[in-house]
Amino acid sequence: MKITLFLLLLTNLAFSQTVYEIPFASSSNEIELEIFNDSEIDLNNVSVKVLENPIWLNINSDKNEIPELKSNEKGIVLFNFDVEKEAKVLEKAKIKFKISGNDQTWNKEIEITVLPPDKFELNQNYPNPFNPTTTISYTVPAAASSFSLSQKINLTIYDILGRKVETIVNEEQKPGYYKLEWNGSHLASGMYIYQISVKGLNSKREVIRKKMLLMK
Repeated sequence: MKITLFLLLLTNLAFSQTVYEIPFASSSNEIELEIFNDSEIDLNNVSVKVLENPIWLNINSDKNEIPELKSNEKGIVLFNFDVEKEAKVLEKAKIKFKISGNDQTWNKEIEITVLPPDKFELNQNYPNPFNPTTTISYTVPAAASSFSLSQKINLTIYDILGRKVETIVNEEQKPGYYKLEWNGSHLASGMYIYQISVKGLNSKREVIRKKMLLMK
């Protein structure tokens, strides 16, 4: 994912209200800032620094510099970033920049939003084997063409004979990444199955199962 922005420094133009859509849990994304010095004065040691960004957005380097930006000249700085799975999808967030040169400062910002996961996933619990707690995580995609539509999620634990042990989740959930801790201290050692199900498009139910080992 690449975001390209054009800045006129001395006219101090604000960004349009475009909200840039970032893929869920994506890496090697790039913000390209094209900075144009529209004054008659050369700028030296132009610094571009990220002042603020969401905690789930990891920027590889929060500062870049242009040694010299002559009058009516354009310079480019790049920022690479990754998006963690814990990002809240479809919620607007801001990245704020400070640009400085020749004892002048300009503040700019952009709005971004993270798109929902594109598929239903159940991850292997961790740790595994475990005693007595383990973490189970999964991703919920958009239910239909409308990203705001939640889905009914059911997450249940079974023993190796297929008998229900416990239902952990049974509720409507919005698209995104979820994780929870499960405590098996009340159970005997052995193999267990955790199953997640969701009713997808055309009312078809999708089911994913994985095994986990409780060792006391």
